[in-house]
Amino acid sequence: MSPSTILCIEDNALLLDFLVLKLEQVVSGPAVIVGAGSGRAGLELAREHKPDVVILELRLPDMNGFQVAAELAGLRPAPRVLVVTSSAPDTVLSRITNSPIHGFLLKSSARDSELALALKELLFGRTYFQPAVLTAIARTRRQPDHFSKILSDRELELVPLFGFGWAHDKVARHAGLSPATVRTHHQNILAKLNLHGREELMRWAIKKGFTDFRYEPGEAALGCLE
Repeated sequence: MSPSTILCIEDNALLLDFLVLKLEQVVSGPAVIVGAGSGRAGLELAREHKPDVVILELRLPDMNGFQVAAELAGLRPAPRVLVVTSSAPDTVLSRITNSPIHGFLLKSSARDSELALALKELLFGRTYFQPAVLTAIARTRRQPDHFSKILSDRELELVPLFGFGWAHDKVARHAGLSPATVRTHHQNILAKLNLHGREELMRWAIKKGFTDFRYEPGEAALGCLE
């Protein structure tokens, strides 16, 4: 039987070493395990090693995990993606089911046995989501006024940038829109969310987790509220 190949993408060097060690303990059968500390490095290793499963942290220094997952989905063969991350705010929960992600574990609650089970399921072409994550996703879907249902795709793309405190001109350059169009989107977002002004939107975006991710490599998250 040929060995399974597992790629770990985790920016914390200590956690990466720990995760690789854990995988060596829980994987049944022969396996090749490689690690990367950034999204770009992980994608390079994925093209080189053609992993069966990629274990992915969503918060990375150069790309956000959803961008990495999307690029992994374009590889042939495409690996299965297991997210192992520290938290699942609303902005993550609202995107999971529409992303090429096949499993989800929270670092704080996943046991070795659950990691082993998730890997087994993904290696067999199935999915595995922690029960608590599935419950949270279902709760989100039941909310008729959830932001994922009332904001357009374009507005959802712009919310993180407003959350960073970027001026309309900078958002416009980043998104390839005119400043007037950005101002209109900003006003529409405020109205839909019943918020009043730029600072309220910044606080809301931070609370919901939109500013946890950098949506454009190289762009600094300027103006975030502490």
